[in-house]
Amino acid sequence: MYAAPFITAIALSVACATLSVFVVSRRWAFIGEGISHSGFGGAGTAWLLALALPGTLFEEPWVPGCGVVVFCLGTAFAIAYMTRSRRISSDTAIGVFMVASLAWGFLARSLYRRLRNGNEPRGFDALLFGDTSDVSAAFAVTAVLLGAAIVCAVALLRKEILYYCFDAAMAEASGVRARFIHYLLIGLVSLTIVIGTRVVGTVLVTALLVLPGATALNLSRDLRGAIAGALATALAGTLAGLAATHHWPFVPTGPAMVLCLFGLFIVSLFWSRLRWAGAA
Repeated sequence: MYAAPFITAIALSVACATLSVFVVSRRWAFIGEGISHSGFGGAGTAWLLALALPGTLFEEPWVPGCGVVVFCLGTAFAIAYMTRSRRISSDTAIGVFMVASLAWGFLARSLYRRLRNGNEPRGFDALLFGDTSDVSAAFAVTAVLLGAAIVCAVALLRKEILYYCFDAAMAEASGVRARFIHYLLIGLVSLTIVIGTRVVGTVLVTALLVLPGATALNLSRDLRGAIAGALATALAGTLAGLAATHHWPFVPTGPAMVLCLFGLFIVSLFWSRLRWAGAA
C-alpha cells in the first residue's frame, strides 16, 4: 500500500526538479501560487453541484479532483494569455484569479457545511495539505507518465526554453517560438501542480517548484549542474519527508517534504556564501 504514494512522490519530485530552475529563472513562483489556489474554485464548484444534484455522480469522491484539474488548467492558460498579450500585468492577472478562486471555493465550503449539518465537503483537508494515504496505483502510473512527458519535453526544447526564460524578448527576436514556449511551460507547470496537489496540497505545492531550483542555483550557475542539483535536492527532500512520515505517522507528508527542502535551501545558502567569501 505504501508503493503507490512513494512512486507518486518520486515522480512528482523529478517533474518539479526538471521545471524548477526555469520557474525560478523566469520568476514564476507567484504564477504557481495562482494556479494551485485556483483548484479551490474547481473543488467548490463540484461541492455545489453535489448539493444541487444529490444522488448523482457529482456525489462521487473523484468529482472534486476533476474540478481541481479543470480549474487549474483553465486558470493557467487564462494567466498565460493575459501575461503574453500584456493586457494586464502578470501580478495583477495572477492575483485576480487566485483571490476569486479562493473566495468561490470557501463560499462553496460554507454553503456545503450549512446544508449538510456541519459536515466538511469531501476532500477539503486533502485539498489544503495533501493526502497520500489513499493514492491508487492508477494515480501513481499517471504521475509517472506525466513526469516522463515533462522531462522529455524539457530535454527536447531545452535550448529554446533556456533562451526564453532568461531573455524572452531577445529569444523572440532571434526566431525562438516564444509564444509556443510560453504556453508550453505554463501547461507543464499546471500539470505538475495538479499532481502535486494530491501529495502536498494547494497550500504547499508551489514550494516543490521553487525550492529545488533556488537551492541548485545557489550552488551552480551552469544549466546542467543546476538541473542536476535541483533533481538531487528534490529527491533528497522527498525521500527525507517520506521517511519522516513513515517513522512518525502523525507527521503529514507534505509539510515534512517542504521543511526538508527548506533545510537544504538554507544549507546551500550558507555554503554559497562561504564559497564566495573563500574566493574573495
